[in-house]
Amino acid sequence: MPPDNSWGEWSRHVLSELERLNACYEKMNDKLDKVNADIITLKVKSGAWGLIAGAIPVTIMILIKHFS
Repeated sequence: MPPDNSWGEWSRHVLSELERLNACYEKMNDKLDKVNADIITLKVKSGAWGLIAGAIPVTIMILIKHFS
């Protein structure tokens, strides 16, 4: 076996690949956390807009009943 194919060299290569993959995993995890926060924000906003959109016709109907 040539000296540059020793287990020590391969173990360093495997370790560097594991560290690279871990860094990629951490980046993806951070991005996923940001996406989840954005989804929560959108759910709250859509709920608020839904409440407003539902309140408008109800208010109009109450005003019509009150003044007729």
